[in-house]
Amino acid sequence: MINLIAALLETAQPLTSSQIRERIAGYDQESQEAFRRAFERDKESLRAIGIPLELREMGPYGDEPEGYIIPKEKYYLPELDLEPQELAALRIAAGAVLGAGAQATSGLMKLSLDLPGENWDSPRVVWGTDLAAEQPLLGPLYASVTERKPVKFDYSRADGPTAMRSVEPYGLVHRRGNWYVVGRDRDKDAVRAFKVSRIGGRLESLDGTYPVPDDFDPASHVTLEGWEIGGEASAATVRFSPELRWWAEQNLKHASVEGPDGSLDVELPVSNPDALISWVIGFSGKVEIVAPPEARSRLRAHLEAGREALGV
Repeated sequence: MINLIAALLETAQPLTSSQIRERIAGYDQESQEAFRRAFERDKESLRAIGIPLELREMGPYGDEPEGYIIPKEKYYLPELDLEPQELAALRIAAGAVLGAGAQATSGLMKLSLDLPGENWDSPRVVWGTDLAAEQPLLGPLYASVTERKPVKFDYSRADGPTAMRSVEPYGLVHRRGNWYVVGRDRDKDAVRAFKVSRIGGRLESLDGTYPVPDDFDPASHVTLEGWEIGGEASAATVRFSPELRWWAEQNLKHASVEGPDGSLDVELPVSNPDALISWVIGFSGKVEIVAPPEARSRLRAHLEAGREALGV
């Protein structure tokens, strides 16, 4: 759907269903009926989330096939230019009306992104170019960041062990499909980045508050993927399926070449093969390791072990 949204936002003229099938990745179904079903499903999804998909007549006499377009003036919100005090009041009002639910929290996060640092007394939320799926802990973490309330949670490291961590959250960062909370780890007395998806259970609020260092940049503490962290790096080739190649083109700046059947092969500098395997598995079969053979074999063994454990 992201490809469809981008194309219909940027097109100068509405696109007919035939043009959409020919030009937009993800609509290369073998039959017209399969395309129709997929396109109808996506149209319903776009309208369900409030995206203004319009069907317009084509040609001066309306005698040509109708075309689809997403008007930019209806898609993008106008600049609200809220003062920090106004945004704070809006946050309180949203909490009173909607509670601490995801709708209120996500909307407020979006509204506060562009405020200049000198006019906002809370750490900023840093988004990547792609948006992660909703995670239930984002709301409580955002509240901790803005209110400067320390928290405690169970955290599972990439290599397996789980431990209780006491953290003073400085900011939230979104990188390549994942959210991270960045802050001072009280036990280690150092700034650490914690992947939100590895936080287990619920957050426990702790007493007190804390200062945030001047000019602190949470994004600078989340610069590498897990597979980039470690010793000497060696090259690995990862193949993105035709349905997911857009993600690699948008988020990875590494060398790439065309793969078979519309896929994309990307060469990555890997220092931690285990982290690479976990990362690939997270794409639910849309990404595979092509080389080196050892990493591909380890991925296969990992998947087979998982199937056996589940009795599949």
